Amino acid sequence: MTTISTQSNDGGLVITSNDGKLNSQSAVLEVSATNEDYNQPVLRIKQAGTHGGAASIRIDDPNPDIEFVETGLTGPDPNAGKFEIAVQADQLQINGRKADVGPNKGFETIIVFTRPAAGGNIGIGFPEANYKKFAGGKGVIVIANASVAPSPQKKIAGAGILFVQDGALKYMGSKGTVTEIAPA
Repeated sequence: MTTISTQSNDGGLVITSNDGKLNSQSAVLEVSATNEDYNQPVLRIKQAGTHGGAASIRIDDPNPDIEFVETGLTGPDPNAGKFEIAVQADQLQINGRKADVGPNKGFETIIVFTRPAAGGNIGIGFPEANYKKFAGGKGVIVIANASVAPSPQKKIAGAGILFVQDGALKYMGSKGTVTEIAPA
């Protein structure tokens, strides 16, 4: 049963659902903009407070996340355009949907941030099992090996690329020169 009420201690408008099991596509509340002729926000939140201490959006959930699904894509990978921002204990993660739709489906971590009290670390490009301990460091940045190193023949004008190869930190400049900054 779904109820809509006003309760001064919970918010101006409260929607409560206890309908039981819903399929994964269902939601307690859906907001849709169905006119394809207009590209406009579906939801706008305006906060009148002047101190900035209140959250405009807050999610209380055992596994809070926000999933982004880009629609209208065509191509061989059905999981392209699917990302999430997730919280797991002391970590804030940005994840991308795995390309494999088989038994390993789900998300893989692109970047993870741990809160300062839990180490204040940043991990880039690692599966969860590899960055959990950050080699015992606190306030460190862990960068996974590049799955494919950048090519000097495909250099980027006006930019440089920082990457890790075989555990060594390297930099490729805009002329394609690769410099090893720190050995493995």
